Amino acid sequence: MAIECMVWALEQDGLKTNEKFVLLGIANHSRPDGNNAFPSLETLARYTALSVSTVQRAINALCEKGLMTKDPGGGRKSNTYTLKMYREKVVQLEIIEGGHGDHAQHDPVDPEGSHSDHAPRSPVTKQPSQALTKQPSQALTKEPLYNRPTTALEPRAKKRDEVWDAIMDACGVNATTINSNERGRYNKAVKLLKESGATAEEIHTRVEVYRRKFKGAAVTPVAVANHWSELDPATVKVEDVSAAPKGWDAIKQVREARNKEVSSPWE
Repeated sequence: MAIECMVWALEQDGLKTNEKFVLLGIANHSRPDGNNAFPSLETLARYTALSVSTVQRAINALCEKGLMTKDPGGGRKSNTYTLKMYREKVVQLEIIEGGHGDHAQHDPVDPEGSHSDHAPRSPVTKQPSQALTKQPSQALTKEPLYNRPTTALEPRAKKRDEVWDAIMDACGVNATTINSNERGRYNKAVKLLKESGATAEEIHTRVEVYRRKFKGAAVTPVAVANHWSELDPATVKVEDVSAAPKGWDAIKQVREARNKEVSSPWE
């Protein structure tokens, strides 16, 4: 598909709807220069939702209007079409300067062939005659340029999220290495923190409260967001908090207590 041919086809005026649809279908198979398009009649009929006979009539009309030419398939079932996207240069005749001068004068003569006594006689000066030369010139109407200019798109700098940066930094999370599942959970935590009106400075303060209140527990953005109201330093005295063992520490304590109660049969 050549976008240049498609744009050219769309800009053609004076076409019937069926003719423009067929022209677009052929342009869809053309090279950027409009050559070597050979879609079958059945393909064009499928593109345009027209009958094959209607497609054939539209092709003949487009050729008569000089928008394209068709050649036999040459072994293929379909014809080969060439779009007339670019007009040939025309030849314009231009006059070269240096014709008869305005000051060239001729002797006036009377009907009998003698010189008049009322006008002074002056010699006749011969000036080079005008010459017509063929000069190449552009077409009367300038062809539009269908090649789209390529411009380098500079990536936009992403706006920093202070809440995201603060909770990632306070919890020691490297945001460049997390996977999509983790990012989804952390985004939900950031949303909860924003609902609570959390600021970057306040996040660092409450994370320290979390570490001292829940000793041994993993410090994650989700955990901090879920316990946000419990981590207010104005209402919680961290030095008075006694945290119960959690996780592996709790399991070890239970095993040690059980071992003390049950003596070994070999003792």
